Amino acid sequence: MKNSQPSHQPSISIVLPCYNPGEGWCSDLLRNMACLREKLPEHFIQFIISNDGSTRLERHQLCMLTSFGNVVFLDNPRNEGKGSAIRKGACRACGDIIIYTDLDFPFGTDAIVEMVSVFENNPGCSFVYGNRSMEYFQKLPLKRKLFSKMLRITNRLTLSQKVADTQAGIKGLRKEILPIVQQVKTNTFVFEIELIHKLLREGIGIEKIEVCANPSIVFTDFNMKVLFREAVNFTRIITAGLL
Repeated sequence: MKNSQPSHQPSISIVLPCYNPGEGWCSDLLRNMACLREKLPEHFIQFIISNDGSTRLERHQLCMLTSFGNVVFLDNPRNEGKGSAIRKGACRACGDIIIYTDLDFPFGTDAIVEMVSVFENNPGCSFVYGNRSMEYFQKLPLKRKLFSKMLRITNRLTLSQKVADTQAGIKGLRKEILPIVQQVKTNTFVFEIELIHKLLREGIGIEKIEVCANPSIVFTDFNMKVLFREAVNFTRIITAGLL
């Protein structure tokens, strides 16, 4: 199931952070990878699974994934956070375009196809982010909904009027700006706020696509410890960005 790399199309690396995925994750991932290759048959696609200290991955599942072709499995034994897993995965990317999303493809494969199209049709764009629909926010558990609303308001005040939603779990970038990604120090899920701060400072071309969550996605809530940790990280990023 390998796909060769045509010379006239940009190659693509898909980075997938992984932390203790739910039951059936392996078969779902294989289905999504196959679907993406069907939708982008002329592109070379590399998949990078960046394990972030998972404790319940089985060897036969990893063998199934790596036998799919052009799949890299990074086994990071310590749980450091989503930001760390994405940065480590991106370091192994060989694609001209690097897209990261969650392991369960919460926005489907069409969003990735649309991102690739943005890069191909807009040479001045080097970073694309997913902008979540209002329907998405209505489905979130209460604490996540409140936290997300707070982030959107603060992002508009401190980042840019054009960038409000930094937390959708899908982003894309050209490999040329990977050094900026590697400068990000935040390891947890608010690392993207620090990343976008840096991109805006560097004058990097940024575009967005509208995304909707798959109907099958089940949203989990944050506990108070996680919320406090992310609030501290968020405050540090914003404070540093304003200095």
